[in-house]
Amino acid sequence: MIAGLAACSQEPAEPGRGGNTGGPGGPGGGQRQMTIPAVEAVQAQRGALPLEERLTGRVSARNQTEIYPEVSGPVTEIYVDNGDYVNAGDPLVQLRDSEYVERYEQAVAGLDIARAQTRQAEANLQQLENQARRVRELTERQLETTANLETIEVQVAVASANMDLREAQENQARSQLEERRLELVNTTVRAPISGLVGLRNAERGQMASTGTPLFLIGDVDQVRIEILLTERMLNYIREGMSVNLYSENWPGTMLDADISRISPFLDPETLRTEAYIDMANPDNLMRPGMFVNVDVLYGETEQAVLIPNSAIYRHPRTGVEGVYVMNAPGEELRPVADVDGAPAVSPPMPVSFVAIDVIAAGRMASGVRGVNEGQWVITVGQNMLVGAISEARARLMPWDRIMEMQRMQSRDIFNIIEQSREDRQALSDS
Repeated sequence: MIAGLAACSQEPAEPGRGGNTGGPGGPGGGQRQMTIPAVEAVQAQRGALPLEERLTGRVSARNQTEIYPEVSGPVTEIYVDNGDYVNAGDPLVQLRDSEYVERYEQAVAGLDIARAQTRQAEANLQQLENQARRVRELTERQLETTANLETIEVQVAVASANMDLREAQENQARSQLEERRLELVNTTVRAPISGLVGLRNAERGQMASTGTPLFLIGDVDQVRIEILLTERMLNYIREGMSVNLYSENWPGTMLDADISRISPFLDPETLRTEAYIDMANPDNLMRPGMFVNVDVLYGETEQAVLIPNSAIYRHPRTGVEGVYVMNAPGEELRPVADVDGAPAVSPPMPVSFVAIDVIAAGRMASGVRGVNEGQWVITVGQNMLVGAISEARARLMPWDRIMEMQRMQSRDIFNIIEQSREDRQALSDS
């Protein structure tokens, strides 16, 4: 168990319990007080253990994307900062555009020249075609030689080719003008999607290139958690299966979701594939870039008597694996956290060590033989019961609380230990 009651309460010894009523000073002089260990206990339950695979997932925002400038230039203005919300199309950064304005104006002039050359070529072609038509008519009337007709037709062909060249040059100039226009437009870096801005990497005067990431933008209201599955896991994990998400940063909170999709291709080097969990982000618990624990629930075991794994104890003398059980307290002492501001504990009750067989091992609980449903099993303080100790007082813990404490990570242990010290003091005072 992560942490628990390790202190002992003191009670006056009773006859038959090893109390010393004799000795110096007369009857009752030097009377010893018997130490009765204080432990924690929970009731065994009947149920099925969930079959689960524990994985680690990496969180990213929906449509999360890095923002790179499409042209290079010094940064002259910055319109947003980390944490700002932007809509698609909002300006983020302005780059110096004087060079791009000059290039655009040159492209405009180049297009005007190309258009004029095209009109000139078109007029020349029209003139030669008219001349060729007259020569052809005169040739038919035998007033012009065939040689002159062939010459003028060659000139028409050359003029026609020149016309095609000028039109192509005009189209090229038009495309170049559009390219220069886009370059000028792209000196204003705009948000491609709506979302929150983060990871700012832009300052005034900074030289930004097409390989310089300026911001990260994503919609943190919707997140995607990526997990990696091995080839073995693909035999029993499918799309649509339920998952539980939790983190040491969310004490007492667990989120439910489903596997949205699984990539059908394995990485040839790692032999793993990606699975994705798309879900809402309540209260913005999940931050893009963080890691969370993911339990994939893919089935259940058969019904059995369940006990927390923290109750299983290997006896240091015999090596036998078992649990310490105690007689069930009365109905007036049900599992509660506190009674009148003090830990709820049972009166001294007999305890005994019982060997068990584990028939189904889970991450936080196990199905066993040797313990009956409803029996109280010790989860904390077993080491104080080794020897001739036959009684203990128990703080009665709810099953859900035991499961929650076992789910906590090592980082949380220190807080629990401090709380347990307070509980032990309160128990001793009671």
